[in-house]
Amino acid sequence: MRPSEAPIPLFEKARELYAIARLKFKTAYDKTQLESFIHSLFQDIEEYNRYLLTYSHKSLYESKVFEIGFGPRPYRLLALIGLGIEAWGIDLDIPVLEGTIGQWLELLKKNGLERFLKSFFRFYLFDLKERKELEKSLKMKKGTFTIPKERLWVGDAAELELPCSSFDLIFSEDVFEHIPKERLEILVAKMGLWLKPGGLALIRPMVYTGIAGGHLAEWFPGNISSGLISKKSEPWEHLRKNRFQPNTYLNKLGRKDYRFLFSKHFLILEEKVKYPALGQEWLTEEIKKELSCYPEEELLSNNVLFVLQKPRTE
Repeated sequence: MRPSEAPIPLFEKARELYAIARLKFKTAYDKTQLESFIHSLFQDIEEYNRYLLTYSHKSLYESKVFEIGFGPRPYRLLALIGLGIEAWGIDLDIPVLEGTIGQWLELLKKNGLERFLKSFFRFYLFDLKERKELEKSLKMKKGTFTIPKERLWVGDAAELELPCSSFDLIFSEDVFEHIPKERLEILVAKMGLWLKPGGLALIRPMVYTGIAGGHLAEWFPGNISSGLISKKSEPWEHLRKNRFQPNTYLNKLGRKDYRFLFSKHFLILEEKVKYPALGQEWLTEEIKKELSCYPEEELLSNNVLFVLQKPRTE
């Protein structure tokens, strides 16, 4: 089994995939939603630039950047490259770049049947539309949509060997929660070597202890108050009854766990919760009592951005 996968019943897999597919249709086939999604990628890039300017006194556009876990849709990385930024990335799975027969056969061989089928339908139903929107947005910003395969590496980041002080910025979005803790220990130590002195790591995992930490689609940030998906589980289901399992591996790290891990190799400059109010309306006194072993900070965490800096002098 791959490190990012989890064994769950076929019915549960189908249920989660159906829920996620409904969301994807809503995003990809609604013009406003699609534009908003692509715009959010450039908002992330602007955020990275602000942090670099603030703490490293260097622009993103003159930096060398590395993404850990670009995923099956490497749009953020492609947007960076399209803007002329020196950026590279790595992911465990082969992304679908052109959709050629040879690429599909390679993906089937290396990623397995389940991931092949997911990638195949996602590519033709959603990816092509999203790429067109990304290309349009890049043109408006005087950029160019291109897919340089040599910049998109496939492999385990924890096994990667790179020269010291290679990058000004390392970033990762919604990935670290899927990496086993023992692999994270290795990876974070290597990140400390790969960064230049004073360089930044911007790491934004979905913290397990938050209401969305169980990775059930009905509790994703955009769905909590939405009537699009009926809720079969309870708030913080994964910390309470735990009747439903996500279709992915989770290392179950809380905010304090990430804090402890990162502090071994970096200065923690900031911690920023993406959705500060997420879960508040569901955190009843009864649930607070049931989950009294978890501080409220943990229960109300979700996508937490850790702004990390390599010390300028060792």
